[in-house]
Amino acid sequence: MTTLSMGRGRVHRRTLRNAPRRMSSFSAFSLILAAAVILLTVVSLGMVIVKLFIVNGSFTIEPLRHTLTTPHLTSTITTTLSVVIASTVIAVAVGGGLAWLNERTDGRMGLLSDLLPMVPFLLPPVAGSMGWMMLLAPKAGYLNNAWWWLLERFGIHTGKPLMDIYSWHGMVFVFSIYGVAFTYMMIAPALRTFDSNLEEQSRVSGASGLKTMVRVTLPAVMPAVIAGALLWIWIALVTVDIPMVIGTPANIHMLSTEVVAALRQTFPVDRALAVGLSSIVAMIVMAVWLIHHRVMHSQRNSTIGSKGSRTAPVELGRWRTPVRVAMLGYMGLTTVLPFGALMVVAVTGSWQPTIHWSSASFDRFKELLSNSATQAGLRNSLVLALVAATLVVLVTCVLSLYVRRAGRLTGGIIDAGLKLPGALGAPVLVVGILLTFSGSPFWLAGTLTILFFGYVLLCVPNASIASDAAVAGVGEELMEASSIAGAGELHTFRRVALPLLIPGMVGAWAIVFVRVMGDVTVSSLLAGVGNPVIGSQLIDAQQSGTPADVAALASVLTLISAVTLLIAVWYGRYSSRWTAAVTRS
Repeated sequence: MTTLSMGRGRVHRRTLRNAPRRMSSFSAFSLILAAAVILLTVVSLGMVIVKLFIVNGSFTIEPLRHTLTTPHLTSTITTTLSVVIASTVIAVAVGGGLAWLNERTDGRMGLLSDLLPMVPFLLPPVAGSMGWMMLLAPKAGYLNNAWWWLLERFGIHTGKPLMDIYSWHGMVFVFSIYGVAFTYMMIAPALRTFDSNLEEQSRVSGASGLKTMVRVTLPAVMPAVIAGALLWIWIALVTVDIPMVIGTPANIHMLSTEVVAALRQTFPVDRALAVGLSSIVAMIVMAVWLIHHRVMHSQRNSTIGSKGSRTAPVELGRWRTPVRVAMLGYMGLTTVLPFGALMVVAVTGSWQPTIHWSSASFDRFKELLSNSATQAGLRNSLVLALVAATLVVLVTCVLSLYVRRAGRLTGGIIDAGLKLPGALGAPVLVVGILLTFSGSPFWLAGTLTILFFGYVLLCVPNASIASDAAVAGVGEELMEASSIAGAGELHTFRRVALPLLIPGMVGAWAIVFVRVMGDVTVSSLLAGVGNPVIGSQLIDAQQSGTPADVAALASVLTLISAVTLLIAVWYGRYSSRWTAAVTRS
């Protein structure tokens, strides 16, 4: 029998959860989706294990022994953890600060403020890394040469660069820039929908602004903060582009580049070493996931309240103009400078300390866009990115809601299955997908279908973290009210849950879209000659072309991503009105 909590005027949650009920068609559909994702992961991983650890029908641990005896393994692990942890701390601090300024103060500048933290993410990591390399190379970097010129005007002569990009500090700097976009996308929606009445009540009770921030605001948005940090940790651990462009010349080795080197730069391919190194990454990520899982399930705060919720901006007063100037300066530092360096190289056709404007032309862009292979690569990447981003976001929204309402055992298994691809790492899963679907009975090697499988599988963990944070920020009262009114689960999802989740999931959609558009790891290993994508073309241009070729291709890709992200951010802001309308109704 269902009991009512008369003092609070709503159905007791615990009673609703414990009441026996038949499995609905929506719940069955959720289980089928979860089983499909988990099965694809398990089968791909199983194929790798079978090929590596069972030789001629016998089990062997030689791959593990081979990995543990690899030279410089300890220093590689230490360097990886140092870069990832340092960049995560900086990304959370900067991303959280920008999110607070944009969402909770009167310093925001409309749609421009929404784009500021995410604009650096528009540059594919391989292109963004090359842009910073062109700016901060110790001898030929444009920014370093400008720094020396400025010092000489004051009579200071020094050969020390402003920053040597080929260093540990350079690696952390570029990693942090890209990490800010991920953390901001997770934290901003939580702050946007946070009920400021709670802060006002804290201040009325005599609490200081700092105490209110620590005791009220921060706990309420902590799921989003943790989600952003974990999301960047996962991506940073398996990122190949940045350490390949910057770390290789600096002789800085990370686990991700060592895995790719074992798969692409050794003959014969050292798959045993690749899986062994990826297992180390998997253990690190799974440990972080367990911490995240424990915190998320112990969290009892919701940032979206019910009727009467509102967000009052903090007035900055005389600090409003300096804050806006600082945010514009951030945009110039992280986006305009590297993109400008790419454009200069693409237009002039060369990378030299002295820019020769006399040779500037747009002929390279005309040749690029008239090339049939480039046109096919852009078309394939755009279609794959649009379809993969939409499908992944819808699937993770459905499954995150189901995990929240499912039992601890079932929900835990599904949640772990969704995060498993991120824990295993891209290279191992890509090899597993290749082994599973390239031969009989599928014969999908070199097709767009196998690329699509790879993109979906590798992006599900990232999107699921975002959907977990979005679901954690939605109070259960509205969904329970819809169920009490007699609405089915599908109707409740479509009319209540989805409008509330859209503002928080637009960022995840943009992350998946831009990641697929500029992907390097999956495309370099799975793309076929007859089905090119931009990621593999960027790698080919980097290895066999000129800096101008890479710069021109990256510039075109950036413009496409910028337009798409602009539309996504606008829609995310527009969809916030749905959230406000639902919570007020």
